[in-house]
Amino acid sequence: MRELLRLTGGAAHHAAELAERLQVFPYRMHEHLALTEGLIVSERFTVALGPLLGRARARKLLDAASQKAVDEGITLDEALEEEEPALREMLSNERLRDLTDPTHYTGSAPALTDRALRRGPGARGPFRARHGGRVRGRIPGGGDRDG
Repeated sequence: MRELLRLTGGAAHHAAELAERLQVFPYRMHEHLALTEGLIVSERFTVALGPLLGRARARKLLDAASQKAVDEGITLDEALEEEEPALREMLSNERLRDLTDPTHYTGSAPALTDRALRRGPGARGPFRARHGGRVRGRIPGGGDRDG
């Protein structure tokens, strides 16, 4: 246990040092996100199109449009419109732009954060709950674990 604490403390120390010197360049981040031509937000499209087309059809459309976007070097929204012309009637230009903007999408992060906050501090995860809050056994690479 002492060794685990030492390693964790060392990792935390190095992470803090790295974070202190971290420089954020939003324009570079945006450039990197744009490299995917919208493919990075395909999950978001699946969620948005599911209620309009049905989940299976939305997934199939997204798969085909994603492949088309890669094959033809076009954006995901362009490929979606070519694969499903009626999409324009279902979603406005503004909504399409919003769906393809990765800066507006956080995926499952809000739901995961809410779930963690509901559990509160000191809540036991599923593994610890099943095992009475204690974890025992061998640590890969040698040593014992009791905590």
